[in-house]
Amino acid sequence: MAVERTQAELRDICDKACAILKKTNDGDLLDPQDLKMTEYAVNGWLNEEGREVFEKLYQSVVVDGKYVKPYLHGIEHITRDHDGYIYYKGNQVEHYNSDYVYTEVAKNDLLELKRRCDFLERKGAEISSITACWAWNDYAAEYSAERLKALDAVLGDGAKGLFYSLVEVYCLGRTYEYFVCGKPADLDEVKDHPVTQSLIQQKVDDEYEVKIETFVYDKNGAQALIPQNEIANKAEIESLLHSVHSYLKDEGRLAVLQSCTQKTDFAENYEKTKELESLLNSPGRGLEYSAVDLWSVNNHTERFFMYGTPTLDEIKRHEVYNWMAEVHGVKSVSATTFVYGYEPLSIDRLPPIEKTEELLHDIHDYLEKNELSKETRWENYSENLVVNRRANSEYESEQEDEAEDGYEP
Repeated sequence: MAVERTQAELRDICDKACAILKKTNDGDLLDPQDLKMTEYAVNGWLNEEGREVFEKLYQSVVVDGKYVKPYLHGIEHITRDHDGYIYYKGNQVEHYNSDYVYTEVAKNDLLELKRRCDFLERKGAEISSITACWAWNDYAAEYSAERLKALDAVLGDGAKGLFYSLVEVYCLGRTYEYFVCGKPADLDEVKDHPVTQSLIQQKVDDEYEVKIETFVYDKNGAQALIPQNEIANKAEIESLLHSVHSYLKDEGRLAVLQSCTQKTDFAENYEKTKELESLLNSPGRGLEYSAVDLWSVNNHTERFFMYGTPTLDEIKRHEVYNWMAEVHGVKSVSATTFVYGYEPLSIDRLPPIEKTEELLHDIHDYLEKNELSKETRWENYSENLVVNRRANSEYESEQEDEAEDGYEP
């Protein structure tokens, strides 16, 4: 929250901001975030904590004259200018947009970019956007082989392979990926990962598609895996996988075990879906249910949910149907059956419908849209329904009045 300033304080801030800009070639030598903070200071948009950081910037730039542009994400030798260009030791090597550069995935990509540049420097090759990106294929095989040796050294001399996953989080037309040893237990684990959290915190989108692919790298052909509880340096291994995964895949040295895709919003609907799974109390099992829609003679509609595929007689015993028949009259009924998850539980093993119906009211559209619930059957009943005579008479009377007024439906 911005703090109001006196005229004297505002004048002091503006004087300091001008001094900072003068010392840094109109801000060109500042880090983009430091320049943005200077702008916020002049506009009076800094709180007390921000004001303290601004004072430290002034001290560093003007008073001490020792300002050094900070490394991007704290990665040594990596900086960024105000136009989004990325530099390694002053050499332009990439370009990242502002909406991407501060994400966790960008940090991982920049770490990989730095490793490439370090490799090029060791070879005595030119370091530029051409060698580090556009023409990287000229060096990729040698670099990947070097990184694979490092991975093998970390895994040790034992004749065991590595089980790992590639997690891709897709939103707003872009895929954000990361690697993990083993496999995420569920979407909660994906949600809690720093990559996903950085997207959620930035409110990048409210719809996500999560794809998880699992692989085995069996370096010695022993067809045995390193137990996950014996892997002590997972962070280092996951960093190495970032470098060598494509190389291993292209060389045919990976066994693909499984691939699955799921859509979610990681928000209210996601939490309510977890609540539904908790009520089912059977991990990996599913639920068969029907959305029952009622239409009255005057086009009033109501929807309720029932387990399984109900018969018309079962629908007629439902309290919503009886209320509708009494108040509005029922003209037509349809029941659309869906299956959520896999291997639906038998009805006798399900919790009372009263516990799940409210949740289904809240999240059914979300489940259907994200293909978590799939339609399996549709039934329509429009004949031999008992229509409330009073409601029907009122409807016919309304139609006659409208006709007299010249209204034609």
